[in-house]
Amino acid sequence: MTSAASFPDVELALIGGQQPFVLEELQSRFKIHSVYAEANPFAALERIGGSIRGAVGHGMAGLTRRHIELMPKLEICALNGVGLETSDLPAIRERGIKLTTTPVLFDDVADLAVSLALSCCRQIPLADRFVRSQQWENERLPLGRKLTGTRVGILGLGRIGIEVARRLEAFKTQIFYADPIKREDVPYTHVTDAGTLASTVDIFFLCAAGNPKGAPPMIGRTIFDALGPRGIFINIARGWLVDEPELIKALQEKRLGAAGLDVFYDEPMVPPALRALDNVVLTPHIASSTEETMRAMGACVIDNLVSWFSGRGALTSVT
Repeated sequence: MTSAASFPDVELALIGGQQPFVLEELQSRFKIHSVYAEANPFAALERIGGSIRGAVGHGMAGLTRRHIELMPKLEICALNGVGLETSDLPAIRERGIKLTTTPVLFDDVADLAVSLALSCCRQIPLADRFVRSQQWENERLPLGRKLTGTRVGILGLGRIGIEVARRLEAFKTQIFYADPIKREDVPYTHVTDAGTLASTVDIFFLCAAGNPKGAPPMIGRTIFDALGPRGIFINIARGWLVDEPELIKALQEKRLGAAGLDVFYDEPMVPPALRALDNVVLTPHIASSTEETMRAMGACVIDNLVSWFSGRGALTSVT
């Protein structure tokens, strides 16, 4: 973390919640307005927006055009995360605002993606319940699946996708990927589209960035049917990139073998039908939620703001 410089006259608007240590650190350096916690955040921002020079959000609570219109002096917005789908990039660029992210979470996200795949293959949550309920005393758990040696597909070979692939190499898998850019620096097989990828592989990892919530989903019935009754679908990207009702139907009807999901359409509300299934592994959007990475992400947010208001520019800017 940078020096303990403080800027008591610089006012920041929190448009998304932060870890307690990040909030404490920001409060010690800046004048903070936690508008996200108000009953009507935009009404609260309207009252104080004219004095705001910095904003702090996260991947699921980005900087929108409405935010920008209410903060005419805004210079920088620091996001705690790497997702940009909830931020209005054209409006941000139009105003010349610096937008920063925290590009320190890729290892953790990739670790969880592989953990979800292993959990689906080896039925780990089901096995845990099997032991706890004493079913093991009377019967055997149905056979699981082998991950080693499978064909795996990654949709989106960006900074997270490449880390997923590197981990899967250790499992002697055949790795395929679909991405608009064919990479010449990797030994993996490029395919042209998501449908081709799904029909080629046993396990499909969704690692792609996508459109904002409300846009047509990227993944739906065609992909699930291409994966088939032995296919496994893993999502560590965004819940709204997937047609969730079609995913539930595919799992219920066993047209899709299993799914490992860290993200959902309407978090934290997960459909009861999805929660009732045994062929799905669910985690509460924890891909980057380790002590080490949360600390590094928070430090990145603070360092960006301190560097900017010290006149040294932003450290991890995307605009």
